[in-house]
Amino acid sequence: MDKKTIIAFVLIGLILVLMQTDFYQKKILKVTPKNQLQHVTQDTTKSKAKDSLIPGAETELQKSAPVAAVATEQVAEQKRNLKTNPFEDILNTGETTNYHDIEIETDVYVAKISPKGGVISQWTLKKYNYDGDQKVELIQDNGYGNLGIAFIYKGDTLNTYNALFIPNKQKIDFSGDNLTDTLKLTLDLGNDRKIIKRMVFHRDEYIIDLDVTLVNLRNFFDDGIYFLNWESGLKYTELDYLGHISKEDVNYSKAYVYQGDEKEELKLPEKPGVRKHRSDFSGSVDWTAIRTKYFTMIILPETDKEIEPTLYGETSTIYNDKDLKDRVLKKYAIRLKNQLPPTNANIVTQGYRVYVGPMDYFRLKKYHPTLAKLMDFGMSLIRPFSKLVLRIFIFMHHFIPNYGLVLILFAILIKVIVWPLTRKSYVSMHRMQSLQPKLNELKEKYSKDPQRLNKETMKLYKEEGVNPVSGCLPQLLQMPLLFAIFIIFRNTIELRDASFIWWIKDLSAPDTIAVLPFSIPFYGNLVNVLPILMGITMFLQQKMTMRDPKQKAMVYMMPAFFTLLFNSFPSGLNLYYTLFNLFSIIQQKYVPEVQSTPEQKVITKPVVINPVNQKKKKRNRK
Repeated sequence: MDKKTIIAFVLIGLILVLMQTDFYQKKILKVTPKNQLQHVTQDTTKSKAKDSLIPGAETELQKSAPVAAVATEQVAEQKRNLKTNPFEDILNTGETTNYHDIEIETDVYVAKISPKGGVISQWTLKKYNYDGDQKVELIQDNGYGNLGIAFIYKGDTLNTYNALFIPNKQKIDFSGDNLTDTLKLTLDLGNDRKIIKRMVFHRDEYIIDLDVTLVNLRNFFDDGIYFLNWESGLKYTELDYLGHISKEDVNYSKAYVYQGDEKEELKLPEKPGVRKHRSDFSGSVDWTAIRTKYFTMIILPETDKEIEPTLYGETSTIYNDKDLKDRVLKKYAIRLKNQLPPTNANIVTQGYRVYVGPMDYFRLKKYHPTLAKLMDFGMSLIRPFSKLVLRIFIFMHHFIPNYGLVLILFAILIKVIVWPLTRKSYVSMHRMQSLQPKLNELKEKYSKDPQRLNKETMKLYKEEGVNPVSGCLPQLLQMPLLFAIFIIFRNTIELRDASFIWWIKDLSAPDTIAVLPFSIPFYGNLVNVLPILMGITMFLQQKMTMRDPKQKAMVYMMPAFFTLLFNSFPSGLNLYYTLFNLFSIIQQKYVPEVQSTPEQKVITKPVVINPVNQKKKKRNRK
């Protein structure tokens, strides 16, 4: 290394040291020290600044400034103005004052509301467990910014996340007969300026009625704009067999806006370190939501005024394990930009309904008819079947407390319903077998004329009263039911964590009993019992119905294929398919109508072969 290079490195080191001194910060950059600055550039606490999804002041300025130089001057001007910011000390009181969270206990959840920011810091569901007997918790990051208020003051975004709201009570427990109770949180900004949050809690509901009241703040908010944010996303609740966050739970995680009869979503890629946002929404907002596989947070504005929503998302990974390098986590945030109505009133109130709870189809539909669209019931053709199956399951569960037994009864019910078609299918199959000699004759007679062969074949079917496709009807009817059951067991909260017997602990997940130290192509490394049983019963059932030796390969291939395919499917679906195959085997073996039918006896009479054709065949043999 030469002399000039050494000098250059020394100078660079001195400059870096100088930049960390108070002299440089105050005299050169003219930056206010952090302990005097409540200015929030990324709407987050000191410990979470780098994690905030919703941008703050500098980002807002960069969007609005037409020229970079103008934006830079605005930033400098705002930093000078912050020294006289009337809200500066008040917005930091939560950092320096002791406080106690307000405890909320209803029949369905236990929650905590933090006076610091007036945010939801805990939301624990009483009726849902995870990882054994632990209750499901939906709030992460101590609820940072969940229902947090932010506003723009002199071009700069400030938030109330570190401000101390004064509550009117410290506990709500519904120990009496009351169905609702109200918590009032007040942030006094001085000079009769206030931000008031009024939260109404319900005894047996997951919803909060939230009113945000702004007192004497119209002239202090730039353009009368404030934001209602949900910063911390939702906590993942589902674990895989090894105790890691379920990849399926992450895949279901999304953020939505519902506007103009359309459900729009923010999509994140399957790779870590990506941040995205989406704000291209127009029209009035019905609701915005963040969901995981089984749980959701929804904000429903109760206003006809236009609210501008923005969805934010980021991907990350918390695992260093090489086997989990593809386990990408997703986190979403919501910002609702509100414009105060053009009125001279000093007190303005805007209402919202906030839902934090399970993806319960019937409960969500009660709050708003379009909330049912949060549910994934499959494509339009399958959707009616999915809803019907769910209704039947819930109805039967009122009388049978075990969903495994419900599934057994449902499989029997389906077999009874499709029995007329099944019987017709077997009759048609036997008729087709009895017609085989005649069909062979036609093939031989019209081997050089395919069109005539098709015509004569259809004529024969008509004369004998045989429908060649009738044997497929039970299978065709069963297909949408299989899709519906797959969706119901995989997506609906009612089937989550529903055990059956012995090793089947959760009908909504695979019934894994072991993990292989290696992965088998198309199968994976999880050993599940029910897919294997399903494959065996399918093999036996197909072997019993096989009449054509040419189908022998399919008898072995189809069960093997379905075993591989169904290995990652919910155990409830595998249980249903296994039961359906077993009932079919019993039906074919022991039910007399399947073994022999009157129609079969008529059709299976000896077939007279044309003697002329017989002589021709003998000559050909010679």
